[in-house]
Parts: sequence; structure tokens; C-alpha cells
Amino acid sequence: MFAARSCLALALTLALHASAADLPPRLQQWPVASSDPAHDDFRDLLPFADAIGNARIVGLGEQNHGGRGEFQLKLRLLRFLHERLGFDVLILESGFFDVGQIVRRMEQGEKLDDMAPGNIFFMYANSAEGRAVLQYVQQQKTGGKPLALAGFDSQHSGLLSQTELLKQLQAFLQKSQPALASGQDWDAYAQAAQPLFAMQRAAPPAGIQAGFQRHNAALNSALCASSEAAIHSAGWWCQVVKSVQAQATTYWSDNMNYQRDNQMGDNAIWLAERLFPGKKAVVWGHTFHIARGFEPAPGILQSGEVMHRRWGAQYKAVQFSTAEGRFLDYTNMQIGRVPQPERGSLEYQLARSASAPIVGVTSSSVVDLPQFTFDYATQPLGKLGQHWDVLFFAGDIGPVKMSR
Repeated sequence: MFAARSCLALALTLALHASAADLPPRLQQWPVASSDPAHDDFRDLLPFADAIGNARIVGLGEQNHGGRGEFQLKLRLLRFLHERLGFDVLILESGFFDVGQIVRRMEQGEKLDDMAPGNIFFMYANSAEGRAVLQYVQQQKTGGKPLALAGFDSQHSGLLSQTELLKQLQAFLQKSQPALASGQDWDAYAQAAQPLFAMQRAAPPAGIQAGFQRHNAALNSALCASSEAAIHSAGWWCQVVKSVQAQATTYWSDNMNYQRDNQMGDNAIWLAERLFPGKKAVVWGHTFHIARGFEPAPGILQSGEVMHRRWGAQYKAVQFSTAEGRFLDYTNMQIGRVPQPERGSLEYQLARSASAPIVGVTSSSVVDLPQFTFDYATQPLGKLGQHWDVLFFAGDIGPVKMSR
């Protein structure tokens, strides 16, 4: 179906290249017809297919969880990847345990959009644009080509985690490892873990911490050697237990030993290689999590770099950027304005050279220009060709609309 896509990509690139004299010579850009998810003439996305090549995992980032056009274009790309390129798994930035529970309930007939509030990350569950993604997954399950769903976040804060995680873990252990389902160390483990799910960051007393760590080690030993790969299998519970440990380490160190992303990457790898072996997957989350090449401190990796080190060229990261507009800041739920791009930055140049409101951009080498980021300023600024493989640039964005 896509045998002619390289020729089309070259033609689109050459048509735009003459208007981009101030941009690096190895940079290629092409017009994107629409960000509307319903726009299903995908010919304008053939250069994107060329850019990701034979990748098995594609990470779709977002600079802030509150840009309407960004979400809409991402959903259109998801449709293209799923319906045309065979990506049949969506790994979402939401709790590993929570989404696993939701998937089980979907198999029993419950609706994803109904279960999402309080369990899926709230900007996905409660915004109109995020809900459209969940509704698409549901539509594909009931009337289209099934799109499997999973969560890769090691930070568990959903209602299902708060009410079910420890109870279901204990029930599983009572059947398979009854000695680990009770006793002083189990009590310490549960007492230390439960506040984590309510995002309480204060470390428990030293004695409780010690019991938690002993029981965590015992759980790892009992669960993580398993080759089972199904929701609620020993292998799946191993990932849950490792996620609880990562959350505890991150919170109790006040982020000084930040292990959330290391474990997010590990969860994504387990999902792709064990739960969905051989399937192509889309990882959907904040650019902070899906970009490759970031190691804020020795051994503390962003999850995109964990995945990149595992999969190499089989992992492609996609960034979205803009030059102006507004967004809904998920940290305070206020409308924010996109800062003016730095003069000479990639976005500054694209705003003046792009021949379409939205363009896709790739480069055969690292683009050594300042590139705009407005929601992870503590990280070094990322670069096309080094931290992401494809950039989608829109001249203007607007905020998502909270629908519940």
C-alpha cells in the first residue's frame, strides 16, 4: 500500500525546501493536511511512515498535557499507525496496575470512557481531546480493528490502586506464596505502600521502611523469576511490585533518587516483549517520558532513553512543538500562553519558513539550533535528531477543553 511513499515524501520535501533557506540543509519538512482526527486521507502522512521506517515502537510525546491541536494530531497519527501501519498496542502514560484492571473490566463489557475518571491520568480521562483517544480505543474494540491498551507509569495514584492493589496482591499471594501474604513484614509493606497511592511523599518510620524493604526483596524473589506473561500473572505482579518500589524510592528521597522513569521504561519493555510479543506499539505520554537521550544523573534515565537503549533504531520518538498560542496548564488548570520562541531557534525559523499551518520535520543529522520546550525546563533542551526523530510543528495551538 505504501510502496510509493518515498517518492511522495521526496516531492513534498523538495517543494518546501526552497522556502527554508535559513534552516539547516539536512532538514526535511513536509505539509500536514490537518490535525483533525477524522481526516482519514493519510497521504500527507506517508513521509512520517518513511521517517519511522521499520520501527516497532513509536513514542508520541506532548510538551504539556493541555494542547488541543497536539492531542488531535496525535490521535490522527495513532489512527494512521494503527489502521495503516499495523501498530496494534497503545501504551499510555497511566498506572500499570490501574490500566491492567481496566482492561480486565473491559473484557467483561465495561466501557473505557466510563472507567477512566480517577483511574486514567486526569488530562486524558477528563478533557474532551483525551477522551476522544479513549473512545477511539473503545470503538476499535467493539467495531473495528482491536487496539490493545496498557499503562506504563510506575507512579500509581488511581482509585483502583488506592482501593484494590494491595488487596489483590495479597489475594494472589495467598494462592501462590501464602507465607508472603501475612506477617509482620507484610503489614509493614502495606502500611508503607498505601500512602504512596495517595501521593503522600513523607517517608514512614525507619522500622516500617525496613520491613517494607525486606518484604519487597522477598516479593521480587518470588515473582520476578516467572516467565508468565498475562495480567495478574506472577510476571505481571513483579512489574507492579517493582513499580511500588520505584514510587517509594522516588518519593522518600524527595526525587533525589528519581526512579519513576527507569521503571516506566522497564514496564514498557515488559509489556512490549512479554505481554505483546511481536506486536508494534505506540507509547503515548509527555515528551519528558518518551524522549531519548536524557540521563539527568548517572543511572537515572528518562523512560524514552531506557527504551532506546533496549531497542535502538526500533524505537522512534516524536515531538510536537509550536510558536504561539495557548494551552491548559495541567499543574494549576490555568490557561497559559506559549512563550515567544527564541530568535534563531528551530521554531522561530519554522514559523517563518513553513508553507503550511502544520509541518512534519525530520533531519539526517542533529539539528544544532535551540529548540523550544515549555514544560520540562529542568532538563537540557532537546534536539531533533538526538532526542526525537520526528518533529511536528504547528504555528499556533489552543487549550484542551475539560469536559467533566
